[in-house]
Amino acid sequence: MPVRVLLVDDDAAFRQSAAETLAERGYDVVAAVGTVAAARAAVGRLQPDALLLDVNLPDGNGVALATELSRDPRRPRVLLTSTDSSAVTRRLLERCGATGFVAKADLMAVDLRSYLDQRRDR
Repeated sequence: MPVRVLLVDDDAAFRQSAAETLAERGYDVVAAVGTVAAARAAVGRLQPDALLLDVNLPDGNGVALATELSRDPRRPRVLLTSTDSSAVTRRLLERCGATGFVAKADLMAVDLRSYLDQRRDR
């Protein structure tokens, strides 16, 4: 069964490109949204296994959303991304509960399995 991924990014072109790349790699992209509010609603409605989550969104911060999701009993895995390759430090990753950070420029070349594939704890 493929890993169900929710894409959260305010750049529609990036959402499209990332969705295509994830689908080519065997992931099931269940939705692609552009705001924290839409991500919260989609997580509640779709219960994805993982999120590809932009750090900077128009209505909030992806790191804060990752922290919030780490407290959710469903605990989807969260891979943070940004155009700024230094947007997230190792310490911040540990505090927010995300599985990792990959700069958008590197996303297409990175093996995402270690970030997205392990099933969430129930």
